[in-house]
Amino acid sequence: MGQADASSPVDASSFSYVVGVDIGSQTCSMCTLKPDKSQVIKPTSFSNASAGFGLLQEKFAQLGVPPEQILLGREATSRYAENLYHFLENRGYRVCLLHPRQTHQFAQQRGLRAKTDKLDATSIARLLLSGDARRGYVPSDLIAT
Repeated sequence: MGQADASSPVDASSFSYVVGVDIGSQTCSMCTLKPDKSQVIKPTSFSNASAGFGLLQEKFAQLGVPPEQILLGREATSRYAENLYHFLENRGYRVCLLHPRQTHQFAQQRGLRAKTDKLDATSIARLLLSGDARRGYVPSDLIAT
């Protein structure tokens, strides 16, 4: 997803599955929902490394749809998430970066306290399905540095 898509609303209705990914430096978690918000894959942890990315791809293969039918959302918060971003994008998955402020606002609307309650992968997936999500983008190396 390039900069042309930045700030555009996310339309998750055209995807078969929506996945929320909560990124951590060592471990990540994911949750998969259908557009009707029913849970298909419960929150699952995986390592933020090649082995974990392989596990994630295995889970997606079990869904039986092409990668283009799976929308993944994650907060655009850290550089240590770039390997996962490029791994997924290179395999044809649609990756939507979400600004941390909008994910925390969404969580607060659902009754979570921004700094004390953990924002999880399920909340990120639900934000994608809410119609309120807007795309972020991956900055170029020049901007990032």
